[in-house]
Amino acid sequence: MAWHFFLWIIRFKKNVVRKQRKSKFKPQEIIMKLSFKEGDWVDFDTWTTEFGVSGQSGINTSKKNRLIVCTTDIPPYEDDWYSNDQWDGVRFTGQGLEGNQKLEKANRSLKEAADTNTTIHVLRKSLNENGKYRYLYCGIFVLKTLPRKAEQKDINGNKRNVFVFNLAAKNGRLHDDVKNAMKQAGLKIRLI
Repeated sequence: MAWHFFLWIIRFKKNVVRKQRKSKFKPQEIIMKLSFKEGDWVDFDTWTTEFGVSGQSGINTSKKNRLIVCTTDIPPYEDDWYSNDQWDGVRFTGQGLEGNQKLEKANRSLKEAADTNTTIHVLRKSLNENGKYRYLYCGIFVLKTLPRKAEQKDINGNKRNVFVFNLAAKNGRLHDDVKNAMKQAGLKIRLI
């Protein structure tokens, strides 16, 4: 009889361990104090320093700050800013300049952002009057749907498969300051 009890304890402990492995701890979102706000133009050094990222690609991650910074409108990517009756957003092309993109590294981090409680910040890259790049801070976004595959040209002009992430402004709409800055810079938002 004692050995039945002993086996029951072992099974109970195994089930508890399995449940602990399956449950995901969701930490609270980190609120960052930034020197810029939605609708502000910032330079490369400012946003990379404040977010704590390298800025070397279109998807920059910081595990320490639990954030992802997506930079749109970088050739050869075909990012599509849009507005519909439900929300404003961008169809953002995943990371990878040539060949077929894979759902790994930064692309995977972006896909899993909601599960890991990672904040997604979006910047729109543009040339200023002096021909230098500047970045419009568009705010915090959320992944609206799972990424879909699409065909685009790579940096060498070859057709390839890419991942397209449907990102929407967290509050549904872009801040008026963002829309005005885009309009003044001649950046388009397609109505769908």
